[in-house]
Amino acid sequence: MEKKRIWIVSLVLGFLLVALLAYTIFQEKEGVVIKVENIPDLTLVTVEGKEIKLSDYRGKVLLLNFWAVWCPPCKEELPIFEKAYKNYKHLGFEVIAVNMDTSEEAFRKFIKENPYSFTMVRPKGDLESELKLFGFPTSYLIDREGKVVKVKMGIYRELEEDLEKLFR
Repeated sequence: MEKKRIWIVSLVLGFLLVALLAYTIFQEKEGVVIKVENIPDLTLVTVEGKEIKLSDYRGKVLLLNFWAVWCPPCKEELPIFEKAYKNYKHLGFEVIAVNMDTSEEAFRKFIKENPYSFTMVRPKGDLESELKLFGFPTSYLIDREGKVVKVKMGIYRELEEDLEKLFR
């Protein structure tokens, strides 16, 4: 009887482990969409040391992305943003990529080796707790009025589809 019970518990735990693994793989591939009403008027710092605020971009569609150099999915999605930026910039689309690395040196080295045409910045203050970021990459798509349209955790592969809907 004891062996049968151990076998059943092992089977259930094995099933749960497989389910958790499948869920994790699915989340990594698809990402997670979160509902958020608004975002505070954050202050960010450009590579040149200039402070910018989100309100400076009012009237434009804005992708606000939080990423890190050590994060492979983050680095995978940056070329997606570059393509979308080039395709929609003329319509008033802007990208701000906020690097959340603790090392500014790693960030500077990365942008020197990977020159993107959109705005790359560092946070001012503790944005991670202020925004309750759960991981990287996390992207906020913000409309012309400053309203958050979508929050995406994970690789934002469908960005151009979402932009197409916004610019109709």
